Amino acid sequence: MKKNLSERKGRMLYVKFKAKIRISTILLSIVLATAQANTSYSQKSRVTLDMNDITIAHFIDAVEGRSDYHFVYKTKEVDLERKVSVKAIDEDITSILDRVFVNTGTVYRIVKKQIFLTAGKTEKKQEDRSITNQELRVSGMVKDENGTALPGVSVIEKGTQNGTSTDFDGNYELSVSGSGTVLSFSYIGFVTQNVTVGQETVMDVVLKEDISELDEVIVVAYGTQKKENLTGAVVSVSSEKLANRPVASTQNALQGIAPGVTVLQRPGDVGRNSDGTSGNTGGITIRGRSNLGSPGPMYIIDGIPATSQEFASLNANDIANMSVLKDASSAALYGSRAANGVIVVTTNRGGGEKATIQFNTSYGWQSATKLPQYTNAADYAALYNEALGNAGRDPFYTPDQIRKFADGSEPDLYPDTNWYKTVLHAAAPQKEASLSISAPGKVTNYYLGLTYFDQESLIPGKKQDRIVAKLNTESNIVEDILKVGTNFSFIKQDFDRDGGNMSWIELNRSLPTSVVRQSNGEWGSVDGGVVNAQTAQRNQLRILEEGGSGWDRDNYLQLAANASLTPLEGLSVNGLTSLKYTHSNSWSFTSTIDPINNFLTGAPINSTRVTPNEMTEYWRKRQEFLIQGTVDYERRFAEDHYAKITLGASQESNIYRTAFIGRKNFPNNDMETVGSGSGNAEDISSDSDGQANRSNQEEWAMRSFFGRLNYTFADRYLLEANTRIDYSSRFHPDQRRAVFPSFSAGWIVSRESFMNNISWLDYLKVRGSWGSLGNQNVVRIGNYFDVLNVDYAYNFEDTAQGGAWQSSGSNISATWEKVKMLDIGLDINLFGNRVSIVTDYYVKKTEGILTQLPVLRTYGFPDSGIPYVNAAETRNRGFEFAVNYSDRIGEHFRFTVGGNLSTIDNEILSLGQGVQERISSYWIERVGGSVGDFYGYKADGLFRDAADVENHAYQSAATAPGDIKYRDINGDGVINEEDRTVIGNDVPWFNYGFNLSAEYKGISLEVLTYGVGNVKTYLANEASFPFFNGAGVKEELKNRWTTENPDPDADFPRLLLSQDGTQNYNNISSFWLFNGAYFRVRSITLGYTFPEEISKKLGMKMLRVYGTSNNPLTFMADKRLADYDPELSSGRGGYPGIKTFSLGFNFRF
Repeated sequence: MKKNLSERKGRMLYVKFKAKIRISTILLSIVLATAQANTSYSQKSRVTLDMNDITIAHFIDAVEGRSDYHFVYKTKEVDLERKVSVKAIDEDITSILDRVFVNTGTVYRIVKKQIFLTAGKTEKKQEDRSITNQELRVSGMVKDENGTALPGVSVIEKGTQNGTSTDFDGNYELSVSGSGTVLSFSYIGFVTQNVTVGQETVMDVVLKEDISELDEVIVVAYGTQKKENLTGAVVSVSSEKLANRPVASTQNALQGIAPGVTVLQRPGDVGRNSDGTSGNTGGITIRGRSNLGSPGPMYIIDGIPATSQEFASLNANDIANMSVLKDASSAALYGSRAANGVIVVTTNRGGGEKATIQFNTSYGWQSATKLPQYTNAADYAALYNEALGNAGRDPFYTPDQIRKFADGSEPDLYPDTNWYKTVLHAAAPQKEASLSISAPGKVTNYYLGLTYFDQESLIPGKKQDRIVAKLNTESNIVEDILKVGTNFSFIKQDFDRDGGNMSWIELNRSLPTSVVRQSNGEWGSVDGGVVNAQTAQRNQLRILEEGGSGWDRDNYLQLAANASLTPLEGLSVNGLTSLKYTHSNSWSFTSTIDPINNFLTGAPINSTRVTPNEMTEYWRKRQEFLIQGTVDYERRFAEDHYAKITLGASQESNIYRTAFIGRKNFPNNDMETVGSGSGNAEDISSDSDGQANRSNQEEWAMRSFFGRLNYTFADRYLLEANTRIDYSSRFHPDQRRAVFPSFSAGWIVSRESFMNNISWLDYLKVRGSWGSLGNQNVVRIGNYFDVLNVDYAYNFEDTAQGGAWQSSGSNISATWEKVKMLDIGLDINLFGNRVSIVTDYYVKKTEGILTQLPVLRTYGFPDSGIPYVNAAETRNRGFEFAVNYSDRIGEHFRFTVGGNLSTIDNEILSLGQGVQERISSYWIERVGGSVGDFYGYKADGLFRDAADVENHAYQSAATAPGDIKYRDINGDGVINEEDRTVIGNDVPWFNYGFNLSAEYKGISLEVLTYGVGNVKTYLANEASFPFFNGAGVKEELKNRWTTENPDPDADFPRLLLSQDGTQNYNNISSFWLFNGAYFRVRSITLGYTFPEEISKKLGMKMLRVYGTSNNPLTFMADKRLADYDPELSSGRGGYPGIKTFSLGFNFRF
């Protein structure tokens, strides 16, 4: 809390901290428990002192420790060793200073909470230096933005030791080497400003106040708060951390920045998912999964609810600030959609002193982080023979054939094909350009942002283009009374596929022994010396080139207007209305492909014909309307009391329409219109419900009332209460109302008088919150209606009669899932605010989770039609920790290093109505267990030999040495379903990240990393099993059990074909669970900002060049995952993880 200012080389002022470095939670606890109050705390100008024969340095320390004042001085101008005695009881600080410094040659001046000490005006001794004919003497005045003169401002000629300081009136004079010289004006608490000397010798400068971290304004629900007044768990992400890093999605820029926030960069190809979202949209979770599914957070952009797709499409350079609301207190005002956290974004508004134009452009290359590594053809053939031999069968490939695979002597018959390298591009380009214009006006400020993003796929013929336009205005209709703003957003996104739909699973099944193209130019039909129709038909390069085409078109438009009326001081009335319109259109045509010719005979292989051709088209339209109003009133009274109240209401409506049409059997591949194809419903195999034409419409609305009360006493005791009441049409009329309250409190301990003497502690706040949130997005709209299927036939008197059946049940009692959350946190700043620590412990309990309970078959519902009821409960507990250290070394080098860690412990408390467990494939939901538990057999390595098999519990008659050994859990001597147990979990127990940023003379470096630990990854089928469904063999499977290597701890069991190795491959076991922990360097950005004089010569305010690498390095804990990207959702095949390298330029005019 105490700062001493000294002089350094170049006569610049800097902060010197007397740091007793003791960072320990135990020490802080002892200090808080044992510290005694020995002085009175006051923010007024009166001080009590009783000190004899102390030095001036000790006197300064005492005043700083007993007041809010800080001294600013140069050690050469103040005699710090002079002794004084001071006795003052509640005396005005000016009276004390008068007595201490009278007739000493030291004079003082008080500006706000800073006391400046300087030597009295005497003859200044000029340093000897040569003066050239070009030397200029410049002078001027330095003021703050309010016009107040600033004394003690350091004025330095950059690159020299020549400098001076402003006097008490803010005036300065300095001889410089000539025009073109750059003067640096620096002052504690203000932003350093560099000014180039021109022909004018009088240069007045206005310095802008440097907002401290605690004074930072954080965006919260329906408003803003100072960071120091926050009592909830909120992470603020600055625009500087988001901008100037080319990423395909804004979501990806969040990774590793905030503890408790997990961003999975799910590798996704360009294109449209089945749910209408973009294929390369990642997933965000805040404080883990709060229910049995995995819904994401709520997004708010400029006060308007948004989708994850809208958030992902934002240009990071358009974002002014972003906040992540993690606990119930901070998110409560968003009520029924805030159970999984809230991400609040505010985009840029126009302003400033002058118009600013910024142009950013980047060009980059994408490549796969990892690709499956399959063996070559010769190794595959040898391993295939080995698998047959292990099953007691004869080999398939002869030694001569294996030799031909290896030497490539007959590529038409015995090729060696790497299908991934053949089908995919090694690299694909991506381009981005953005333009922003911020313009102030007498009445209206404008901000215009335009972005173009172009990305090609690693799959040939696929790409996406995205155009984003944003126009924000803010008008002062009546100065300080009435403001009106508008917000216009437009997003156009196109996905194009100039080829067929490639199958990743089939690509994994394509063998290195099969031919891509024969030497005669025809598509390959030979596999291992023989014609093989199945492998020929799997040729994914042929599918891409001849399989058809498709496209997706997205258009998003938002129009919004807001107004703010301030009729009285402290009273603000705000209104907002918006209309959003989204239109998406998807079209796909699958071509008929002619049969492949038999390379050996020349005759067509009819079974390789892809028929019939097919066309499908989807339309999706969404219309959203919002109107909301808030009233804010804030007031400070009786000096120590501050209160603010927010009241508001909102009304939302949402209409979503879809339509589908599909046709088959077109006369040829050139006739693609609807009328040219067959309309038979059964022909449309691509449509899951077998309908050639269908449409759907969903509507819902929500009405809400909310309020918040903030109270602060003595600027250190903080209270907050929030309530939101939601009415949602998603539920039955009797269940539509829900109330979501929250309460929080904070104590700024560091402002207590007993903390004054802790010199190394600048800020300490203890905070806690409790509240209730909701989740309405998990319930089907209209869930309280019975669903009848009218397309059904009954047999009456041996005649089919049309009828209906109830395909889905209803539950009129279904309502919101509710989350109750407790959070306790600490905010700590140490050593002159160079070290900041934020830590939280939370308990998050979700009640009334919608789940399906068993019903009697006599009800007649299919499993998918069983109604959902509010029955299950889960609990998440976790710890979050973030630390950052920022400092400066010398004049030019600045750096920040930081790290964060978060843990998640999930437990299922109830599944409803006495249900103890539910098993589905390799998952189990069990009371006392966790969401994401794997269920199967516990593997104890491999059988070493026949004696090992004989002495173990019975598994099967085919069990042999080299097979997986399963643990006999119940001890009955037989391995069966009763021996299954929980074998792992796919949710990381902890996540962590490290970050570094540094800057030296225009060179900047930023490194972001991310990692997870204590997590399992289950890879089966084509991802791990050799020869599965005709697939190849991974390179890592070479380290297997063999008779020559009978290692029970080998990485993989003995080789068998999938039909022979059922006990190894069909049984879900821990053997196929891998250590999923990893550490990834998320991004490295190296940039250089050219000196101001060079930028000005080029007609710019700023010019920066940079290079960025995203996902350049990944370190896996399990060596068996060497070719697996840890963020893939499946190992069976899919678009690979992506790493990028980009070069970019930033121009500001």
